[in-house]
Amino acid sequence: MEKTIEYVLRERYNLDSSIAYGCSEEELQILLSLFGEEEPIIDALNVLAGASFEQRARDIGCSPEDFHGWHEGESDGDLDGEKPVSGGGGLPVWEQSWHSKR
Repeated sequence: MEKTIEYVLRERYNLDSSIAYGCSEEELQILLSLFGEEEPIIDALNVLAGASFEQRARDIGCSPEDFHGWHEGESDGDLDGEKPVSGGGGLPVWEQSWHSKR
């Protein structure tokens, strides 16, 4: 099952890295091990930890002004029309009804 989880997370992240903002901490750790310290993964971990805009900006190498107009703790993950990895009542993606069970 672990390889299936890695495969699903890898495929979803490759299609749209903003899915990181819908991941659980465990799923983010898997993405971190698969992709390394990419901006969306690091920022999503910071969002989960409740980091300030200033901390998030320092960690991903941008300006706090890049977060202008967002509410504190808000992600940039535009999940409009997307199914978050941990959505659906907290079920992991591979257990959700919409996911292919191949």
